[in-house]
Amino acid sequence: MDISIPYYEDRTRISNSNIGWFLNKGPAFLHKMLTDPPPEEKNPVLERGTMIHMFLLQPEEFQKTYVVWDKSRPTSAQQEKFCQELANTVEIEPNRAILSAYKEAYSTAGKSEDKMLSEGLKIASTLKDYIDFLKENDGRIMISPWDAQMLDKIKQNVQNHKLAWNLIWSKELSAWHEFHINWTYYVKMADGVECKSLLDGLTLDFKNKKAIIYDLKTTQKLWHFEDSIEQYDYLRQLCYYYQAVVWYLRYELKEDWNKWSFEFYIIGIDTTGSNEIRVFKIDQFDVYSRKDVILNAMQDIAWHQSTDKWDHSREYYEGDGSESLNL
Repeated sequence: MDISIPYYEDRTRISNSNIGWFLNKGPAFLHKMLTDPPPEEKNPVLERGTMIHMFLLQPEEFQKTYVVWDKSRPTSAQQEKFCQELANTVEIEPNRAILSAYKEAYSTAGKSEDKMLSEGLKIASTLKDYIDFLKENDGRIMISPWDAQMLDKIKQNVQNHKLAWNLIWSKELSAWHEFHINWTYYVKMADGVECKSLLDGLTLDFKNKKAIIYDLKTTQKLWHFEDSIEQYDYLRQLCYYYQAVVWYLRYELKEDWNKWSFEFYIIGIDTTGSNEIRVFKIDQFDVYSRKDVILNAMQDIAWHQSTDKWDHSREYYEGDGSESLNL
């Protein structure tokens, strides 16, 4: 199994998220995202979820990616621009560098150079540590002490939960975090669709032939999590992971996957303040119920890939132009 291309950089393979795009936004949107995606917009909710995932599942990677920052930071876009300009300046003379950065970041109308320099020196003094950090080109993402406290609280709550910590940090079984599988979904009309999956957690019990698949979910609806399962189709995601693991057992480990049993869990993490933890065991038949949805999507995606027709649905191209609704 070749996983030399990082998961998020590989746009040649289909992920569960891609299936969601295809089902909800159509083939043209999927093709656009796979061939010429727009710049990714920052989403604070997703960024926080990524941070929590990495803190729990990849602590060493977390240390390389984030830094707790308890010093002064810019409080406006102009201050941020000023700091960036000053950190990247090639001007040797300090006052000239500050003056140049100020002119790039702030309105100069009606201000003398002495006034601009005075204001610039004050900002540079207040944000000296931040500017020095930028100059070092450290690359890590700054998080606040409040974020660090939240992460520690979440970890403590996971450790105190009688099941969550054992799922994540099983010491007795073969367990992986952020487990990357590149695999093939075989459909009748084509050799197969090349796929990729990145599982939060996979545990394989070779003695008892049992696979445990779990996923971490940050949520504001921990006590109404059924809403999130339906809204984001987490059952389809788990089913997609199940099919990836079956492929992995069969083709990589040369196991008779029919002899294996599967368990599915979602570890819910509250992000509204209490950071409570709940572990939901998902019935395997509920997971398997999404097989047909994946199959139908894959057959259509395979058709679009083979014909290179993406502007409309497969039904549009093969029929009279009308399309049916799933009522």
